[in-house]
Amino acid sequence: MNAQPVTVRADQPISAAARVLARHAVTALPVVDGDARIVGVISEADVIARTCLTDPVGDAMSRVVALVHPETDVTELRAVLTRTAVKSLPVVDAADQVVGVVSRSDLVRAFAHDDERLEEDVADALAHARVPGCRVSVRNGIVYLTGPVAADAPLLAAALDAVAATPGVVAVRRG
Repeated sequence: MNAQPVTVRADQPISAAARVLARHAVTALPVVDGDARIVGVISEADVIARTCLTDPVGDAMSRVVALVHPETDVTELRAVLTRTAVKSLPVVDAADQVVGVVSRSDLVRAFAHDDERLEEDVADALAHARVPGCRVSVRNGIVYLTGPVAADAPLLAAALDAVAATPGVVAVRRG
C-alpha cells in the first residue's frame, strides 16, 4: 500500500487531476471532499473522456467500486481486485478518510516474497497468534503446516487465519 496517497478534491478542475495523474504516474486518484473523506475516484479514462477540462473533478469522477481498510487481509484484497475491474483501491480509516491506496502491483509484490523470508513471516505470525508447535515450510508461496496443530481444531483455525493473513502467502496446506 502507498501510505502517502495523492488525492484531488471534487471541486478542482479536471485539468488539475490530469496533472496529478501524470506527475505521479498513477492511473487513478481518490477524490475527496473538504474533510478529506472519499467521495469517488477519477481515472485516466475519466479524464480523457471529457472534452472540457475546466469542469470540476466531481463531474467526471466514478463512484467508488470498493473500499478497503488498513486491516484488510491479502485474501480479501485479492478477492476485491479480482471481482472488480479496478487497478487500485482507496484505503480508508473508520471516518472514510483516505489513508492509502493499494494497487494490483502492490499485491503482486506481496506474492513475490521469496520462500525463505515468507517462512520467517509465517513463523512470526504464528507466534504472534500464540499457535505453538506448528512447523512451517514454504514452496513457491504455498505454506505447509505440520505438527500437533492439525489435531486441535480451534488451534488449527487460529493457525490458518494467521497464515492466510500473511502477505505473500499464495495458499495454505496441512501436512
